[in-house]
Amino acid sequence: MQSTDMRLDVTSMTGLEQTVEIAATLHLPDDMPDGKLQFVFAVHGGGYQRLYWDPPFADESYSFARWFTDHGKAVLAIDMLGMGESSKPEPESLLSGAIVAAAHAAALAQVTAKLDRPVSVTGMGHSMGGMMMIAQAANHPAFDRVAVLGWANEPMVLGDTDVASLQADIIPSGYLPTVRAPMRKLFYWPDVPPDLIAADEAHASSTPATLGRDALTSGIVHEAAARITVPVLVVQSEIDTSPAPEKELAYYSASPAVELQIVNDAAHCQNFAGTRRKHWADLNDWIDRTS
Repeated sequence: MQSTDMRLDVTSMTGLEQTVEIAATLHLPDDMPDGKLQFVFAVHGGGYQRLYWDPPFADESYSFARWFTDHGKAVLAIDMLGMGESSKPEPESLLSGAIVAAAHAAALAQVTAKLDRPVSVTGMGHSMGGMMMIAQAANHPAFDRVAVLGWANEPMVLGDTDVASLQADIIPSGYLPTVRAPMRKLFYWPDVPPDLIAADEAHASSTPATLGRDALTSGIVHEAAARITVPVLVVQSEIDTSPAPEKELAYYSASPAVELQIVNDAAHCQNFAGTRRKHWADLNDWIDRTS
């Protein structure tokens, strides 16, 4: 796997009067395939950063990026605007979901333009990243397919906490610290090693209050989901955010093909589960079938 870190200036797309950059890592196969390149645009969830897709604190078997590049696909993993190493505009209240989606779309466009070859782009968002992927796909259509992992359009279930409790803790503006203890039952299947959980939590990112509020607002991307016109894959784990995964499909009413995958023996953070490679293989098969 060939990995390149980059900072992408997306200021012009945000309308903010300050420099705005998206931190990203482009992972390419060692042996680049001929023809159209399968390209995965991967967006992490709340409290995370792009390391979710290639964790430096775990062995290579936990790397989504390595697994997919070994199967001939490119992976562009970004830090969401306001998270990880991406810019954190001040005041945070300047941000909106629309601005964040526009910034992410600009980052994707810059990287695919630099590749200067035909690409088939899969948008893949995990948890809060799924929310942002839905918004981006509806308002900046550049995807050939969209995979929504661990995001629920149904009223969410959240492990040992609940939506009302989390809403009460959100500050009016600013960057929220990550408090993981109430989320462990939701995030990690019992087979995840405790030292891996500790390392994952040690690499947590703060989250813009704007996105935190959005993610806890019922129906926040229902209208956007209904405007996605490419194939959609909904992925939920045995322990996850949707109380009724089968009901998630109906929200993507304009999509020509909507599928559901349930990841067995896994919790919300599928990339850490013992069944992760089966999960990745199922994702890979779906990408190939819809290409």
